[in-house]
Amino acid sequence: MSLHAVFFDLDDTLCDTIGTRKARAQRAFQALAGERPDLDGDEFVARVMEPTGDRVVHGVPALVEDLCLGGSEAGRAAIGAWFFDGCMELLRAFEGVAETVDRLRGGYALGVITNGDGKLQRAKWLRLGLGIELMVISGECGFEKPDPRIFTHACSLAGVAPREAVFVGDRLDVDIAGAKTTGMRAVWFNHWSGVMDGARPAPDAVIERFPELVDVLRLLAAPH
Repeated sequence: MSLHAVFFDLDDTLCDTIGTRKARAQRAFQALAGERPDLDGDEFVARVMEPTGDRVVHGVPALVEDLCLGGSEAGRAAIGAWFFDGCMELLRAFEGVAETVDRLRGGYALGVITNGDGKLQRAKWLRLGLGIELMVISGECGFEKPDPRIFTHACSLAGVAPREAVFVGDRLDVDIAGAKTTGMRAVWFNHWSGVMDGARPAPDAVIERFPELVDVLRLLAAPH
């Protein structure tokens, strides 16, 4: 079956958001240090990074509330730093992303489908400079992955049917399940050694390094 479009998740698929957490926590501490000189930087970062779920941490906003600083200017600055305000330079594309996107350009319509705030996600998108023109953000369209409507909306904008499109993402529950439910094919970018553990619907392919995507797309498009 022909493939005419490739869509990507943004965070932790095109760019390493999780990998910047510690640095963002340190920036947040710096924002708070003047108001709360009693805070210890290492302890603050450790509390921010405490796991609360699968690849989920306590985070700066929750800790700022724990410290009763949510209404302060310093607290707002710390939360802003957690969401890349003033430190967007920390964001980097994964190895091989830019080169792979360049190789795919011209052969496919390319787009991004991401959950999140429109302003923040567009800032990340611009920071990466990958030249992907189509950007669909849950905060702007009103539908959030895994809702099939955000995927069908993106396909409509690209002028393709879901069966003619592939979605590449790092999350089985949000990215792969949503795309497959929509009728798209889905590639799981498992760069973090995750476990499938019987996930349904299963991805059509799995890659661990981004450049592997080029050959995977050829295989998915080949007649069976």
